[in-house]
Amino acid sequence: MNIPNRLTMTRLALIPVFVALVFLEIGGFAKINDFLAVVVFGFASFTDFLDGYLARKWNMVTDFGKLIDSAADKLLCCSALILLIYIFAVVCFDLFEPFLMLAMIVCLTVFAVIIICRELFMTAFRSLAASRNVIIAADMPGKIKAAAQMFGIVIILFAPDFAALGLTLVAQITFFVGFALLALSTLMAVISLIMYFVKYPHIFTDKPVVETNADEAE
Repeated sequence: MNIPNRLTMTRLALIPVFVALVFLEIGGFAKINDFLAVVVFGFASFTDFLDGYLARKWNMVTDFGKLIDSAADKLLCCSALILLIYIFAVVCFDLFEPFLMLAMIVCLTVFAVIIICRELFMTAFRSLAASRNVIIAADMPGKIKAAAQMFGIVIILFAPDFAALGLTLVAQITFFVGFALLALSTLMAVISLIMYFVKYPHIFTDKPVVETNADEAE
């Protein structure tokens, strides 16, 4: 296994570590667990850039690498989005008035569902396009979506530890900023998806399949 693929596998291995750290709200460790989770998430996200860069630079691009890299990236981001719902609903529910917090939880759940469904759809869409020799390049809304999503996740992950340290106002501001970035990410995800439909309508047409009659062939 080459170095880029090892980096990808490392990212996969870090996902359960990241998840475990978020859940370790135990005693004094509750003041630093999410900071550590941010470090793990940040390092894992950096390997997403690094493995692709090294694979192209060293001419080590493989079919295995393409498949696992895409899967690892989506598993990391989807895990983080699901964990944010837990953080909102359980760890920091008393940061705001119950009605406001409930509304934010509902919105965040909708954001997570839209983003995750979009990621799954794009995986299938790119595979279908590749089977027809069409390369789907990332568009600007998609890039904004990815950046806003990553920073939104990271910022919100800081909030529980700020709250545990007694920095309630800082935790509230952190929540609102992260929430706003995830709202932007969701909007960009929808816009990007619509643009793909408009730009590549032929990908969604049925491709005729020519069947050969075995008796006639003989």
